[in-house]
Amino acid sequence: MSFPIIINNTNWINNNTYKVQLSSTLDLNDFGVSVGQAFIYYSWYNINQNPLNNNSFVLTIPTSGASTVNTIVIPDGAYNISDLNNYLQYWLIANGYYITNNTTGLNTYYASFSISPTSYAVQFNTTPMPTSLPSGYTSGGMTFPGGSNQHYQLTVASTNNFKDIIGFNAGIYPTVPTNTGTQTKNSDYTPNVNPISAVQMRLSCVYNPFSSNSQLVHVFMNKGSNIGEIIDASPIELQYVPCIGAHRELTLTFYDQNGYILNILDKNLTIKLVFKKIKNVVN
Repeated sequence: MSFPIIINNTNWINNNTYKVQLSSTLDLNDFGVSVGQAFIYYSWYNINQNPLNNNSFVLTIPTSGASTVNTIVIPDGAYNISDLNNYLQYWLIANGYYITNNTTGLNTYYASFSISPTSYAVQFNTTPMPTSLPSGYTSGGMTFPGGSNQHYQLTVASTNNFKDIIGFNAGIYPTVPTNTGTQTKNSDYTPNVNPISAVQMRLSCVYNPFSSNSQLVHVFMNKGSNIGEIIDASPIELQYVPCIGAHRELTLTFYDQNGYILNILDKNLTIKLVFKKIKNVVN
C-alpha cells in the first residue's frame, strides 16, 4: 500500500522552498518515499551574480579622446544569446553608442552577439566605426575616433564565468582595435548558455546514506524544455528512499547540480510524493 501527498503552489514558502503539513505527527522510520510525478515550469536564472558569477563583461569603445572602458553588468535573469544581444543593444542605446538613419529610423550598432548554428558557437561581431558621423545619420550622443577606423573590443575575464556562457577563452577580442572590415570571434569551446544542467530535489524526512547530501530524493534535467515551458520531471519508475524520524511537516527544497540554491521564479508546480512502508521489504 502506498500513500500519495501533493505539493503545489499553496505550499510555497519562497523560490527555493515548499512545505506541506501532515495530518498529524507521523513516525516515518519504516517508510520510504519516491517522487511519483513532478511538473515544474522552467523558470530559473541562467545568468546572475551569485552564485553563478557570469553576469558581466567589459567593452572598450573608441571615442574622439581616450577609449572608454565599460563594465557591462547584465541584470539577473533567464537569457538566450538573442536576449543577451538585446541587452547589449539596450545598454548601447542607454549610453548613446549608436547612430540613427534619418530616413528609415533604424539604429546602427558597432558590436553584437549572435549564434553560429552550423558550428554550435557564439559569435562576437564588431564593425569598424567611421571616423566621423556619416551623412544622413544622427548620433545618439557618441563621438568618433577620427584618424582611423577602430573596432570595439570585448574583454573576457578569467575570473568571471561569463566566458562559459559564450565559450570564449579569457582575452581581448579583437586583440588590435584598428582593423578593416567586420571582425568576428567564434567560441573557443562549446558555449554553456545554461550552466544549470540538473536540478536536485531534497526532502526533509529523507535519509540517504549514499549521497553527500542525505536528503536527496530526486534529480532531473530540463529534458529539452525552453524557458517558460513546463518540465515533466517525473521519474520513469518509483525509486524509494528511506525516511527517518517523526514529522508533522515536510520541507521540499531545490538546488542545482553543484548544490547551489535554485531560485524558481514560477511557483506553480505540482509534485506527487509517494510513501510506502518498506521496512523488511525487498523492492
